[in-house]
Amino acid sequence: MKKKHSAPVRTTADKLYETGRAYYLSGDHEQAVTFFLRAADEGHADAENCLGCCYEAGQGVGRDLKEAINRYRHAAWHGNVYAQFNLGVAYAEGRGVERDAQAAFEWIRLSAQNGYALAQHRAGLCCLAGFGTEKNSRTAAEWFRRAAAQGDVQAMCDLGSCYFAGKGVEQNAGKAFRLFRAAAMKGCAEAMNNLGYCFRFGHGVRQSEKRAFRCFRAAARRGCHGAEYNLGLCYATGHGVQKNADEALVWLERAARGGYRSATDILRQAGIIGAFRPSAD
Repeated sequence: MKKKHSAPVRTTADKLYETGRAYYLSGDHEQAVTFFLRAADEGHADAENCLGCCYEAGQGVGRDLKEAINRYRHAAWHGNVYAQFNLGVAYAEGRGVERDAQAAFEWIRLSAQNGYALAQHRAGLCCLAGFGTEKNSRTAAEWFRRAAAQGDVQAMCDLGSCYFAGKGVEQNAGKAFRLFRAAAMKGCAEAMNNLGYCFRFGHGVRQSEKRAFRCFRAAARRGCHGAEYNLGLCYATGHGVQKNADEALVWLERAARGGYRSATDILRQAGIIGAFRPSAD
């Protein structure tokens, strides 16, 4: 005879937390804080983390970064992966606590080890840059892989960049292209720009200037400054589209306003615009 699987019993704290979440999602942050506080008093770690978010953002309560840190820390010590990540980011950025790269990485890594995709991606970035830990591109690529496996779009893009450049993994343009394509299809503008670069020079795919142009255009319209630069070059040089100096100037100026240095440089040297190559982010 098969055993019946009963649904988990919802505690009073769970019910209070869920009520708080419902109020929060409806935009009534004051009521949300009221129920989060009651749930936190019952030992609910998710409620503690949500309180930390409310105190940090000043939603339903006065903005208080130190109290936000206290709430994050309490929830983090009780195993809440979101609070562990939030605490790590706070240490990384010096919000409500003194900036401490090592402490930031330790909390982010703990959250990552507990399976939180955003933390896995951030841990990879830390390893790649040597933030709070030694530089290790192989470990970075592994963290990106774990996050990408959970559907983290930016991790897919960054893992693609690892394969493109051979950082922490064996260089493989085909794998890079497929990862860029997967991330681009999920809306990642940076990946779409990188996809355009692959099409422009035939990295991992048959070269196609027209497809490169379409990718750059799609990414530029989503606000990717590297793509704005690349699109400006396409219009300036006639790669994948008819030359159009006015359009070239429009997109290069957008990229420059967004802080893209190559665009600023090229605008200062407009007479040699055709000598520049597209850029992969």
